[in-house]
Amino acid sequence: MVHAPWDQLQIEISGLIFERLDLEDRIRFNLVCKQWSKNTKQTPQPLWLMLPYEPNNKYLNFFDMCDGKVLKWSLPESVQGGWFCGCSKGWLFLALGTTLANLQIFLFDPITRVQIPLPPLSTISNFEDCFTYWRSEWNRNPAAYIIDEVEPSSSDVSQCIVAAKLSEEDSTLVLCRPGDERWTIVKGLLVEGYIYGSIIFFDGELYASIVNLKEEYDNNQAPLQIHSVMIGSQRVNLKLIYSSTSPPRFLCYAQEKLLCLKDLYRTSCLVESKGQLLMVTQTWDAIEEEQEEEDKEGPLGYIQASTFQVFKIQKTTQDTVCITRLTHLDKQSLFLGIGGCVARENLNQFHKNCIYFLQVLDYRAQSDKARPYVCREAGVYHLDDGSIKRCFPSIPTKSCSYMHWFSPNINLFSLNGDTVSIPL
Repeated sequence: MVHAPWDQLQIEISGLIFERLDLEDRIRFNLVCKQWSKNTKQTPQPLWLMLPYEPNNKYLNFFDMCDGKVLKWSLPESVQGGWFCGCSKGWLFLALGTTLANLQIFLFDPITRVQIPLPPLSTISNFEDCFTYWRSEWNRNPAAYIIDEVEPSSSDVSQCIVAAKLSEEDSTLVLCRPGDERWTIVKGLLVEGYIYGSIIFFDGELYASIVNLKEEYDNNQAPLQIHSVMIGSQRVNLKLIYSSTSPPRFLCYAQEKLLCLKDLYRTSCLVESKGQLLMVTQTWDAIEEEQEEEDKEGPLGYIQASTFQVFKIQKTTQDTVCITRLTHLDKQSLFLGIGGCVARENLNQFHKNCIYFLQVLDYRAQSDKARPYVCREAGVYHLDDGSIKRCFPSIPTKSCSYMHWFSPNINLFSLNGDTVSIPL
């Protein structure tokens, strides 16, 4: 019997081998030859849950959702004390410094410890005023609050554009390339009453969902605006999609000194899945205690996940898109967290046609002046029957750091002959 050469393993066989390896062996597997490296790109990548992080920690802790193990990765001294405020495409977004003068922003890879500096946030107009204000209001790094979402166009920083959405100014986007001296500011595209909901690079273009809680659009004719943004000599197409989901129908009722606010508000998130652009919407309820007259702190409120919906976005004409609700995700699972969503297919360890969600917040830990709202929602939403199973433990933290879905990108390692160092 003649066997195929070792470097020409069928993708089905190499995939079965790859799925059984830990991260270090996956990296080595990826470096054996170009064919094996190509095959790994078509195999489901590892999915980790980044556990809450305190600024004085010397390690980052991840829970491997496939292997059921806690992984501990040491932090270099240069990034200890920083604040991690999002992740995408194998990169963590890191804010270092406590004043505007020493504030630094990086893309950080926890596996290789590579740090990619981004332009100073002080180059963003009005950022200094926002930073000063939130510095006095919030207990955590205010930069992590002002910057709501960060999205790189690629895991390869040599070809990457980084987009960020500012939560304090929801009508502003900022973009840069690693190595730029300043951020490029995108303002004035939205009319009053509209804000950015979510951003994502898809098919080489930057998409942003636009939210207006007072209006809704026909699913078959959702408006689409296309703008060109110049970053140096590079052109970026920015496509604004006006959310077609109708605003929540607010319902209020009282029960045993509790005020229940049904369908209080709705959030949305864009995600790429099998070459398609999806939008996931999440509706929230609120439960408040009846306030006593002598209670100076105000009532304690709890934010609770109510329901989820998934929509497929398809362009129909130059200025409209068709947004169609999906009732089934086939063999996929969606992993939705604060500031991002990840799609995975054929993960045997997970339920299919489900949304794994994380929303763990404690506003009391963020600010002494904030309303005492708590949200410790983590679980699985089943699209077929709308049921929710809260199967993840809640982890309270002093600084209210977030948990994130993180997928290490082993394709950051290339076959260029360089020595790959994996810190343990």
